[in-house]
Amino acid sequence: MKAVTVAFSCLLIAATALPAAAQNASDSGSNGGDATSQGSSAGSSSLLVALDDDDAPVPSLNLMVDQVEDMTVVGSDGKEIGDVNKVLGDSKGQAKAISVNVGGFLGMGQKTVIIMLDDVKLKDGKLVTALSRQQLRDLPNGGDSN
Repeated sequence: MKAVTVAFSCLLIAATALPAAAQNASDSGSNGGDATSQGSSAGSSSLLVALDDDDAPVPSLNLMVDQVEDMTVVGSDGKEIGDVNKVLGDSKGQAKAISVNVGGFLGMGQKTVIIMLDDVKLKDGKLVTALSRQQLRDLPNGGDSN
């Protein structure tokens, strides 16, 4: 059920990027180039699923899935934003994003958002994102937080 919820959320996020992708495809079609689908920090056009293999690598962070899960995510100001719930991967099992529990108090009002790995860096044992708290709050709910 979690995979379905995460998959649906990813599709919802990807749907917001479709108008821009369609325009890019029509622009590149005029030069005879091969249009490829590329992900963005706002969402990705590929389906993301939770990676269940704790020993799967997360190359961009030089860590394994089990090392990334439950890590603290902080903003560029050093303030805590939330904790990593799951590492998400593409159909080939390559890590592409993380789901992060943000907001709320004692579990109430908390939501899970999806942050692409391109938007986080490892620093002092924490994941740092340049996304502001407000940008994270504005992201759609990416599924359940379990």
